Amino acid sequence: WAGRVILVLTISFLIYGTYNAYNPLVRSFSIQIEQGTSSLDSLTIAMAADTHFGLLSGKDHAKRLVKEINGMEPDIILLPGDLIDDDIQPFVDQGIDEVLSELHAPYGVYATLGNHDRHNGTMKELIDTIERSGINVLYDEAVTIKDQLTLIGRKDRRDPDRLELNQIMKGVDLSKPVILLDHQPYDLDIAQKAGIDLMLSGHTHHGQVFPGNLITDSIYENAWGHLKKGSMQSIVTEGFGFWGPPIRIGTRSEIVRIQVNFE
Repeated sequence: WAGRVILVLTISFLIYGTYNAYNPLVRSFSIQIEQGTSSLDSLTIAMAADTHFGLLSGKDHAKRLVKEINGMEPDIILLPGDLIDDDIQPFVDQGIDEVLSELHAPYGVYATLGNHDRHNGTMKELIDTIERSGINVLYDEAVTIKDQLTLIGRKDRRDPDRLELNQIMKGVDLSKPVILLDHQPYDLDIAQKAGIDLMLSGHTHHGQVFPGNLITDSIYENAWGHLKKGSMQSIVTEGFGFWGPPIRIGTRSEIVRIQVNFE
C-alpha cells in the first residue's frame, strides 16, 4: 500500500506540475511613476521572460504566449531574457520565430538577452535570428520610444563584455521615465542610484519547483513580484517557460501585465 500511495502521489505531482508549466496565467501589477516631461498619462506593458523556447517549450507554447499577450492589447511588449533554451536551431526548425512575429504593440516589441540565449555561432547571428521575429534586441543599449520614455536593455550579467549601467545611460534624458530590462535581478541599488524608474527581470523562475523558492528568496533582494526601492520599482516574473523538465510545483507559468500610471 505504501508503494501504491507513493506511485499515485508521484503521478499526481507530475500531472499537476506539467499543467502549471503549460497553462500560463496573467499576473497584473498597477504602479505609479513620475511623469516628468513626458506627455504619457498611462502605459500598459506586457512582460514575459524565460520562455526558453526549444524542444520542450515549443511552437504550441509560443502560440499561447502570442494569444495571451495580443489579447491584452498592450502599448509595449517587453521580454527580459532567456527567449531560447541554449540552442537557436529548435527555435528556427519549429518556426517559433514566425509565431512570435504575430506579437503586436503600438510602441513595439523589445527584448534583452539572458544566460541561456546562446548558440555555437556569433552573437550577431543569434540577434539577427531573433530580430527576424520583429523583436528588437537591446544589447547594452538605450532607445527613446516616441520621445516619451527611454528603454534600456543590458547584456546578461555573465557576459564578460557587459558595460556598466552608467556607461549605457550617458546622454539619457532622466526627465522622462526610464525602464530597464536586465535579465538577472541583481544590483537594484545601482539601478536606483542611476535614476531608473522601473527595472524588469526574470531568471529566478521563483525556484520553479518547491522548495526552490526558498533558495531564490535568500539570493535575490527581489526574487519574484513587485518591490519598491526608494523612487525605483522592480518587477520580477517567475517566467513563462521552464528550465529542464516541463514541471512547475509551487509556481506557475505566467505573463505579467503592468499598468503604469504617470503622476
